[in-house]
Amino acid sequence: MSPPRMRRRSVSKASAATDQHILRLHSAMTEKLLAEPWRISGIRQTLEQRYQAGQIKHGGYIHWHSILDCIDQPDLFRTALLDNGERMKKLRRRTVLVGILTEQERMALLG
Repeated sequence: MSPPRMRRRSVSKASAATDQHILRLHSAMTEKLLAEPWRISGIRQTLEQRYQAGQIKHGGYIHWHSILDCIDQPDLFRTALLDNGERMKKLRRRTVLVGILTEQERMALLG
């Protein structure tokens, strides 16, 4: 194999591993949000702040809003947050779900 292909493959493997870690964290955050839905107000505030600061494009903003609006429908909320499509993978990499897990919870999931 030529080096460029090997490099792309290893980046792809690294990217896939990162996506799996992020998905694992989001799965735990999803369950915690469903158990403690009062946390959504802080998430909405983070979303608004990032949007106003130009850190989130309009499409991502609308997508996150639509997901957060589903908190009262657990199956739909889970499905939307844990969707394995490229768009959701990209959104999860710059998640607005901050401050949900404690450092101990994060370490337990990734360790």
